[in-house]
Amino acid sequence: MIEITFLGSGGGRFITITQFRSTGGFHIRASKNLYVDPGPGALVRSWRYKLDPRRLDAIFVSHRHVDHCNDLEVMIEAMTGGALKRRGTLIASKSVVYGDEAHTPAVSGYHIDVLESVHTPEPGNKIALGEEELLITPCQHSDPTTIGFRMETVYGDISYIPDTAYFEDLLRWHDGSRVLIAAITRPRDMGIPYHMSTDDAVEMLKNMRKKPEVLIMNHIGMKMHFANPYKEAKYLETVTGVKTYIAKEGFKVMLKNDEINVRTMRPARFV
Repeated sequence: MIEITFLGSGGGRFITITQFRSTGGFHIRASKNLYVDPGPGALVRSWRYKLDPRRLDAIFVSHRHVDHCNDLEVMIEAMTGGALKRRGTLIASKSVVYGDEAHTPAVSGYHIDVLESVHTPEPGNKIALGEEELLITPCQHSDPTTIGFRMETVYGDISYIPDTAYFEDLLRWHDGSRVLIAAITRPRDMGIPYHMSTDDAVEMLKNMRKKPEVLIMNHIGMKMHFANPYKEAKYLETVTGVKTYIAKEGFKVMLKNDEINVRTMRPARFV
């Protein structure tokens, strides 16, 4: 079984600074433990849902925007036992590791040096993580180095589409995945550049030859938040026939050979 636990469903500058929806990214427990896009709150919410960050094997960061990478360094420190053990893998866009014209790197040389391996892959590259393999996929975002992935597993593929404009080639990269996690930031009739809206998600799913069993709407922006994302998810499900969920904090997806189960976890109590 593979478990995907969401430590937040929010994204964009206004959700991030208000925390109307938490922005911690998500955790995949397969043969290895992978953390994806550790935005603000990733460390705190990992402990809240009993996901010990010291047990991480790898971290994936799609791009250099703060709602995706804010907690990266502290998660590396956890993964490396307080930066005392050389271990773990970082898979990240070039902007995260090297910076760009507008941003410094999101990770220091000190933290790079305590990692066992660092990858800044291009779309089409494959990276092995235990029994699974990540196929790196392209995006069209304001950070041009943004990357997603398709995780190939014995239970079927899990696709992650982070911030991106909708473009037709997304179909080729993600068609046939069993679980599709997509940053759908805006509601119907309110699309903006470099981000997907409900309308874009409908277009994508309608054109897939083999649709996912489950779509998980992630990276909810402020406009989507106030438009009622659950209403948008219901619309998506009705129009496309794909079971659609909102990735709220504590939401867990359990992927098995013959079924996909979901539940919402209760946060741990600390004395």
